[in-house]
Amino acid sequence: MTTKSAALLTAFMLSAILFMGVGLFSVDAGGHPVSSDGYGISTSFRR
Repeated sequence: MTTKSAALLTAFMLSAILFMGVGLFSVDAGGHPVSSDGYGISTSFRR
């Protein structure tokens, strides 16, 4: 593996880990909103 490809692989892996962490944090910080299926049927219980 060349130095250039190793650097690109490292950059892609770090960005994927970062985006996954941001996504998990934003889902967790969302506060469990009421879900709706688009037809007006919703559930309001919380887990």
